[in-house]
Amino acid sequence: MRSNKSRFSLIVFFSLFMNIFLNFNSVAQRITVDGTMFTVGGHEIFMNGVNTPWDNWNDFGGAYDHDFWDREFQRIRQAGGNSSRIWITCNGNIGINISDGGEVAGATDKHWQDLDDLFSLAESHQVYIMATLISFDHTKNSNSKFQAWRNMLASDTLVGSYINNYLVPFLNRYKGNPYLWSIDACNEIEWMHENAENGQTGWPRLQYFVARVAAAVHKNSDVLVTLGSAAVKWNSTAPGCEGNFWSDQSLQAQYESPDAFLDFYSPHFYGWVVRWFGDFALDKKPSDFLINDRPCMVGEGPATGVYRQNTAGIDILEVPIKDAYTGAYKNGWKGFLAWTSNGVDDNGSLDDCRVGLLNFYGKNPGLVSQSVTEIPFPEVSPGKIKVYPNPVDGYLYIDNPGYKLRNILVYDMTGREVPVQFYNENNILTMDFGSVSPGVYLLTINSGIQKRSIRIFKK
Repeated sequence: MRSNKSRFSLIVFFSLFMNIFLNFNSVAQRITVDGTMFTVGGHEIFMNGVNTPWDNWNDFGGAYDHDFWDREFQRIRQAGGNSSRIWITCNGNIGINISDGGEVAGATDKHWQDLDDLFSLAESHQVYIMATLISFDHTKNSNSKFQAWRNMLASDTLVGSYINNYLVPFLNRYKGNPYLWSIDACNEIEWMHENAENGQTGWPRLQYFVARVAAAVHKNSDVLVTLGSAAVKWNSTAPGCEGNFWSDQSLQAQYESPDAFLDFYSPHFYGWVVRWFGDFALDKKPSDFLINDRPCMVGEGPATGVYRQNTAGIDILEVPIKDAYTGAYKNGWKGFLAWTSNGVDDNGSLDDCRVGLLNFYGKNPGLVSQSVTEIPFPEVSPGKIKVYPNPVDGYLYIDNPGYKLRNILVYDMTGREVPVQFYNENNILTMDFGSVSPGVYLLTINSGIQKRSIRIFKK
């Protein structure tokens, strides 16, 4: 008979093993930068994704809907996506506590509670989040708190209150979640300079703000940082552009810190941008804009395809969405996030861009999900199905290349069958492991001619 001391030793060993495994797994899932690539666990990853900017404007601290985000993340994964860009505050009226004078004191309890749920769902569905903290909308004169946000940007001390009382607590709360992939300092910040309705803040103040955000992110976390630039013309010194306002040199000239830099660039491309500066999915590479010293991706572009505005101001389709993701990768861009998954305007939705997401995933599964297992069924063309992610936390996906699978069963290591709920859409079978206890399981798949089994680890 085994002694209580032996049992205790085994429990302690297993507990230590699980902690080491889970900590290693968290590190392995975090996106890092290697030269001009995004990597996960030493392997390249392409950000095959969408924007889901909001469900209800100012969701977090406002009318947040758990069920919407749960469904939306599942839909993104089922469409072959791995990432989404989300606006954490839309215009600053809800969530962040800012005085009329521009001093930031923190955030509401509900803001944090809603974000806790969001990032938990993101991790469960394994959807990487680019968290866009603020937008040019914060300074628009139709916003009731516009002057408070303009005041904040105008003062080093007040920018410091935003950094110390909001951004650093945000990072400390979520930096342990590897699915907080990046911080986007501000959505299309250039309109704060260009537009009278946004106050036409000077470039040095905007650069100072972005530099302070970048430095704080780097000092307090391993999360990446970027800026969702409204157009590449403000992100490039190439002929015809206005300059790279967000280069290391530009930022550090306003805030002297070696941590004041962007890990990657993420300009937006709509029809007017393509008209004047070229098509990222057709013939324009990051090197054409002289920004190929780090990863570059497209942070926004219509979910219906890539358009070029003609001389009459009408957008003409140039690259169908089916080919936009693959075209972007071919030209050296390391991601494309279509606007939007949930159809917030007339630029399309997941119903439009799904074909592009699936097309890229089908051709490059290892660039989308680093935990893809290929199971050979040589009697059926193309001969393989793909199972991901493994380890699994919430949903396990089985990419079925057009033929029927029979008797897909899950067993625990004692041989007992484990009931798992199934969903099927677009030849991708989804298995809900959310309520399955952590451990090792055997997934058995029968094609009708052959049977294959693989081990699945449930976190």
